[in-house]
Amino acid sequence: MMPTDGNQRILLISANRESFPEPVFPIGSVYVGNALQMAGAKVRIFDMRHHFRTSAVQKEITTFHPDCIGISLRNVDNASYPATRFYLPSYAALAKSIRTISKVPIILGGSAFSLFPDEIAAYLEADVGIKGEGENAARIFKEFKRKPERIIAADPTNMTDVAFPKNIKDLFPGFHRYKTMGIQTARGCSNKCIYCTYPSLEGGRRRERSAESVVDDIVRLYKDFGISSYFIVDSLFNADEGHMVRVLEKLEEQNLPVRFSCYMQPKMSDPDIFRLLKRAGCIAVDFGTDSAAPAILSSLRKTFTQDDITAVSTACRKADIDFCHSLIFGGPRETPETIAETVSLMDEIAPRAVIAMTGIRIYPGTEMEQIAIREGVIREGQSLLEPQFYLSPLGAQLLLRIINDTVGERRNWFFPGRMNWSSTIGNRIFSFLYRKGPLWKTFRK
Repeated sequence: MMPTDGNQRILLISANRESFPEPVFPIGSVYVGNALQMAGAKVRIFDMRHHFRTSAVQKEITTFHPDCIGISLRNVDNASYPATRFYLPSYAALAKSIRTISKVPIILGGSAFSLFPDEIAAYLEADVGIKGEGENAARIFKEFKRKPERIIAADPTNMTDVAFPKNIKDLFPGFHRYKTMGIQTARGCSNKCIYCTYPSLEGGRRRERSAESVVDDIVRLYKDFGISSYFIVDSLFNADEGHMVRVLEKLEEQNLPVRFSCYMQPKMSDPDIFRLLKRAGCIAVDFGTDSAAPAILSSLRKTFTQDDITAVSTACRKADIDFCHSLIFGGPRETPETIAETVSLMDEIAPRAVIAMTGIRIYPGTEMEQIAIREGVIREGQSLLEPQFYLSPLGAQLLLRIINDTVGERRNWFFPGRMNWSSTIGNRIFSFLYRKGPLWKTFRK
């Protein structure tokens, strides 16, 4: 994300302050920080999730004396309806607080910036921003000095260059506050889901780290720091089953007492793979299911079926792996009948938890944007920086009422957009502070 030459001092600020439904380790900043170190820079990561007052980052700036400051922006908003939170005002306040004590260049990056580079650069009054993956920042700097531009596009990273830093304590002094570390094994997604930004952010061609590289990171973190809990941050760990199996077999060989969870699509060619997942240390899988109604799966361009959803759920249960299904209600063609069909299958397969979003956040460059324009939900050329949602032909009020009536008070269902902490999560937050793994594992069926 940040440019460098020589021995510059670079402060990378992870601006994400969101803690729910669970804290997210700033793996992007860590990988970029490691790449910048390898290019000769002196780098420090400052995590705003643990420092809500801007005075804390001001103190870090006066102590570290950076030559330039990178701000990593993970999300534009919480993508939840109707309890939507727009993060740009807090990011702008952070940038303004930096400006009051430092005149060094501010450079933006991260997935949120890559989706809205021009608008966010203007909103935060940044000097420059890097669109795309940040590990190539050292090479970009020479181009930036030769031909200054406000937005610089980065080439996709060679995944052999992605690794967890060996001096993580020096690079990111606050890393120990996370009970679960993020690990990335691959980037890129060839799926065609109508709403998804992963192909735009990471490309449609899958790029993978070697299994040896991934497992070396885990072994080193366990042996050096005793870290035993991990989350594989790949958009879909099983997008390439061969790659996943290689990582799992390599991890199983180490015979370490480490545990991990991951995202998957609810589709697997061989149910025995779930037994391998278990032996390698997998304790939980979050399936990106979206719906269990065939009509909705088709409209969202999903490549799996109801039978696939049932099969992976059965395989997880047989392998003694906790699992969750993440759903989206309110897409194109959603009706009361398709909602009931999805709820019925969830009752049948009985996951540990169901995380249900209402409405689809509309992002630029997606098929969902074009559908929303055709149906008059948004205007052609309308800015999507501030959250806009597609809520099916049912409309917001009717959709919310149908979902509420259909789902009722199922204790293992969580609606981020409804913020139902009291009925689903509130009494679990305190205990979660002292445990490892995803929060939804604490749900009662």
